[in-house]
Amino acid sequence: MPTSRRGFAARTLTLACLATLTLGFLPTAASAIPAPDLAPTLTPARVSAAAADARIVRLLPGRMASSLLGGAPGAILAIEVRDSASGRLVYAKQNTTGLRGASTNKLFTAAVALETMGPNHRLVTKARLGTVSGTTAALSLVGGGDPLLTSAQLDALAARTVTALRARGLKQVSVSIDDTLFAPPTPAVGWPSSYGLDVVRPVRPLVRDGRMLTDVATDAGKYFAARVAVHGGSQVSATYTGRAHFASSRPTLAATSGHTVEQAVRQMLQISDNDIAEMLFRLSAHADRMPATWSGGIQTVRNQMKKLGVPLANVVFRDGSGASREDRLTALSLTVLLDIVVNKIAHPELSSIYYGRAMPVAGRTGSLSGRYLSAPSSCAAGLTVAKTGALHDVLSLAGITVGADGARRSFTILLENPPTDRYGGRPVRVAIDGLVATIAGCW
Repeated sequence: MPTSRRGFAARTLTLACLATLTLGFLPTAASAIPAPDLAPTLTPARVSAAAADARIVRLLPGRMASSLLGGAPGAILAIEVRDSASGRLVYAKQNTTGLRGASTNKLFTAAVALETMGPNHRLVTKARLGTVSGTTAALSLVGGGDPLLTSAQLDALAARTVTALRARGLKQVSVSIDDTLFAPPTPAVGWPSSYGLDVVRPVRPLVRDGRMLTDVATDAGKYFAARVAVHGGSQVSATYTGRAHFASSRPTLAATSGHTVEQAVRQMLQISDNDIAEMLFRLSAHADRMPATWSGGIQTVRNQMKKLGVPLANVVFRDGSGASREDRLTALSLTVLLDIVVNKIAHPELSSIYYGRAMPVAGRTGSLSGRYLSAPSSCAAGLTVAKTGALHDVLSLAGITVGADGARRSFTILLENPPTDRYGGRPVRVAIDGLVATIAGCW
């Protein structure tokens, strides 16, 4: 069973429950995580590239054979290491085997969102005017898919809406919601029936404060209607009436500035937020002129990865978060994608994933803030950015580290069926982090 996408600190989970879907920490409700002031500079070269590669090739096999990793009974360990700049393969084992990658799947979701919409595209929520009869009117709150929308923003939108209503001489409004940007929510293929709201909620394009409810759109609509009534005072009354769709040609009375796609991607990757992932998954499909459905999202991801040149043999996408038990990734596909992310000249739209530190920084931010704090992996803290992933039978890590030769190396580590222990998999994570320190050449 995976835990909440909000992370362990927010739920005070026991150590026995730590082998879970997402690893993260609770930020201020639905507020965008700012870009950290951590310049991704390269370290001075201590050895040649050839010597650094040779050391990796010499040391990795023995450390991968640990009883906590590939040497564990029934465990399947896949790994790939590449020079990020040239794409040169440094080391690989079972790198084309399709395995569950859990939340490392979010790297694909992030890249596709940035590709299809652009990092600076804003996700706007609107108040649209419907039919008008005398001083009475219909009003719809139109969800634009902003996963970081806050109650404060809805309140400000309500105040501006009331100003617009007064200017039109309207005194009574029926407030509805329009959440037709996405298809009606259904579970993704491979989501067990045991998944609850603490794992992933029904996917809708309207939510406030990242709330965990079955119908977050209705919750946002009722809140908005109540705030319109408060701001309207004795001059404008408002009543919530359910769902309605008005033509896009109808006037927009007011709108939020909206969060950017890059802000949503950062929040998703830092705390491994399943709900943001699934909203971005459908937004990307819509931007790619595909249906905002599971199948539309899947086709969009595959289309965009093919355009980027990411090999997809043995890769299966069922959702955007990696929560599906039927998702399959390969170490090859993830590492090649990371190489592309590093190439900011060819793909500047993806640069925030690494250069903007949207991915967690080892020992510093997000789901890696509690890792890389002691030897032998502590030497890679600050030099490594990576996306974590976990299911009850999977631990994974994919990212970029700076090597002993001063160059960047992309890596992916996928481990199925790790040994279980009373520490909730922490020793296995420490062993995985040791592999990254080996790739960095500092252990």
